[in-house]
Amino acid sequence: MSVLNQLRQDLACALSLFTRLPVFWLLTRAQRADKRPWPLARSLWLWPFVGAFTGLAGGIVGWFLEAIMHIAPWPAVTLTLAAQVALTGGFHDDGLADMADSYGARTREHKLDIMRDSHIGSYGVLALCLSVLTKAGALSVLPATALIPALMCSGLLARATLIWVPVVLSPARNNGLARLLSPVPLIPFLFAQAFSVMSIACWVYWWNAAYSPVFSALILPLLMPFFSLGIMAMTAYKNFGGYTGDVLGATATITECLVLAALSASK
Repeated sequence: MSVLNQLRQDLACALSLFTRLPVFWLLTRAQRADKRPWPLARSLWLWPFVGAFTGLAGGIVGWFLEAIMHIAPWPAVTLTLAAQVALTGGFHDDGLADMADSYGARTREHKLDIMRDSHIGSYGVLALCLSVLTKAGALSVLPATALIPALMCSGLLARATLIWVPVVLSPARNNGLARLLSPVPLIPFLFAQAFSVMSIACWVYWWNAAYSPVFSALILPLLMPFFSLGIMAMTAYKNFGGYTGDVLGATATITECLVLAALSASK
């Protein structure tokens, strides 16, 4: 496979995983006819980029509603989050809800069974409500022009953080889509982290110049991914003995919540 065709397949894989956008137009005819599984692990170098892209799309919606349509902040950011859910399919939010529901069980096996159940319980509903309220509350206090960089930052850091979970943990199951990430391929992983570091460096300059000259308010959002990763990794190890796809999704959602909450200190 040529480098260009490999790039197209990686992009199609990343977009199909994290968005509901049509991706088959990216593939060659031979790739469309290939019945083998797509290279999930190889595409992870693009995951932070896709996270930034979904944040950009949501931020544009929020900026348009507030700055152009003059809609009040709370309904504007609520519609912004709704647009993001429509774009992503609520993929990570589903993982948060499933992981929260599993806390109602006592044994590891029962917890894993609950996480595979498509039904949602009261713990899952509470987790989703708190997640949406945290994001909406944080975004509502930011100026309209800050919505784009805020959502791009949180989206990028969320996907960059979840990539670390299969690095520090083993799979909790011997099957499932998330199992394909272990062991994490070194080159795509390093490329993802390098892209994330360079992008965040540009973001720091942008945010510092436009919204927050205070160092403490600037550094706090960058510490949240480390806190999120530590908490989620310890929780997953204690309850499941490793990671699952739901743990990855929950990690991304929790990271987004914490980063956006920290960004509200720049208001």
